[in-house]
Amino acid sequence: MRPGVGRRPVKTATWLLTLWVIANGSSSWALPAHVALIHSAPTLGNVAGNLAALRNLVQQAFANGANVVVTPELSATGYSITRQQARDGSGFQSPYPQLDSIRDTAIANAGYVFVAIAAVAASGGPVYNTVVVYGPDGLITTQEKRGLSGWHDRGVLPFDILRTPYGDIGYLICSDSYLPDWLRIMTKEGADMILLPANWWGAGQVEIWQVRARENGIWFLTANRWGTETDTRSRTPFVYDMNDAPSAVITPDGKVQLIHRAQDDPIPHDTILYYTVNVPQYRIGTALNPVYTVNFRKPSAYADIANTYYRPDLGNVPAPHLPPSGVTNAASFAYAPSLNPKSNFAVVQRLFAQASTRPAIIVLPGFGISAAPVSTATSTWYQTGVWAALQQFVEGHGIQLLATSILEHTASDQYRESLLVLRPRQAPLVRGQIHDSLSAVGTGIPPLPIDLPNARVGVLLGRDALFPELSTDLAKTGIDILAITSRVGAVTTDHSVDASNYFWEVDMLYKEWTTATNHVFHLLASDWTGYGTVIENLGGAIGREVDSNATSPARVLDLDSKFVRTKYLNAYYSFDLEELLGR
Repeated sequence: MRPGVGRRPVKTATWLLTLWVIANGSSSWALPAHVALIHSAPTLGNVAGNLAALRNLVQQAFANGANVVVTPELSATGYSITRQQARDGSGFQSPYPQLDSIRDTAIANAGYVFVAIAAVAASGGPVYNTVVVYGPDGLITTQEKRGLSGWHDRGVLPFDILRTPYGDIGYLICSDSYLPDWLRIMTKEGADMILLPANWWGAGQVEIWQVRARENGIWFLTANRWGTETDTRSRTPFVYDMNDAPSAVITPDGKVQLIHRAQDDPIPHDTILYYTVNVPQYRIGTALNPVYTVNFRKPSAYADIANTYYRPDLGNVPAPHLPPSGVTNAASFAYAPSLNPKSNFAVVQRLFAQASTRPAIIVLPGFGISAAPVSTATSTWYQTGVWAALQQFVEGHGIQLLATSILEHTASDQYRESLLVLRPRQAPLVRGQIHDSLSAVGTGIPPLPIDLPNARVGVLLGRDALFPELSTDLAKTGIDILAITSRVGAVTTDHSVDASNYFWEVDMLYKEWTTATNHVFHLLASDWTGYGTVIENLGGAIGREVDSNATSPARVLDLDSKFVRTKYLNAYYSFDLEELLGR
């Protein structure tokens, strides 16, 4: 069991300053954002009927007190349209006269409407999956979907935020939230809430949205759709059942405050969900954000994001010199480490003996052997005591890689958590934490992938793994497996861990690990709370997942690297990389 628009300079924001503002009661609330999420069922191809329904729903939302209204993705056309249909009248051309009545409703109510449509450029140019934004003065801006759905072109606009009296609003479309990069860009620019028009049915999306909200410290609000639709674009028609598609509101700490699926209604029908977002005044118009993983970024560690591998626009070329593909048995050993190194080592030996299959990779919790300081300036530190015994254990059992962390006492007299990676016939690899902690300065050095006989492996400390940029960076280096040794989890019964996200509740930590595999690699993790997991990725979807805990403390999966050698990552424009890799 698992427990105003326009780019602007980002003001320097420090985490401690933000927390000081909160602690000293200087965070009066801005005007509340009364958000209405329209959960409707557009009929494929019936543009006139869909627009009539949208007009009525938008008017109803404002009449009920909304000042921000969001529609589902492709709310004017339905989902399964073609490029030709968009050009033949289903798509709208700027300044979108078909939406004039919705524009006028926004003006009359001094509010904002985000309406998602198919858009066509002039003279038979590109076709885009688009969200059009109206405000108190009419048409403000548009945003285009980057992820491709077959019929439209890749969006070319920078991701940006909208300044309003209610908070700074970012907006993107559906699966553009699948990987973390675009939300990260908007968060850097000061987004307080993210609005998502969506056509996303099936399972798993709510976990992704929760993690995106938590890692960025933003409110996340999704307007989804319902109904069924027959897709006739291929030889075999396929019926989409979108009645399980969720509209949702998620708070900055990743908690679902409101969720609705049409299948929950006795008789499915168009619905408007209402939620009030109260953004603290100190966040309005600034980049101040109380979240650790926003304020302690180390762009110097993410340089591989800019490489040309796995770029869908450049042929999805893989990283070079990968080991031969094959199966690697990987294990998560789950236990809460004690203060006795010999006792912890005995636990590791016992769990190895209990494992159903002999593992080649083992990840232990953070400080899984010892929390006592280790003076790595002494060259022979690992040749005596429990460290020598652990190395002999690795050698004697044919283990290819074992990972945990240590409290490193460096030559510069700093104490920091550092990775400890043991491999046969090699000196231990010690790598200091990448990001700053509350007690130590991070190295800012990129993570180092390690090649084993049948897998390229990335290894991270748990707190470093909370920064989604590192998942992107390591995926771009071609890793097949990510191993995480963690001291991040907090076991709570009252969900009292706050949005500063220095510690994560165990349940949310599992979701973070699962979501990280969207980058198309396998993952194993172990946290000091006594919880862990091993997750198999099958080329972009979760295959098997086994969780380690007090009941099943040693879980092993055979992970085949051939399933993750083709990755589906983002294609970047220069302005994207400037945001992701800049300060």
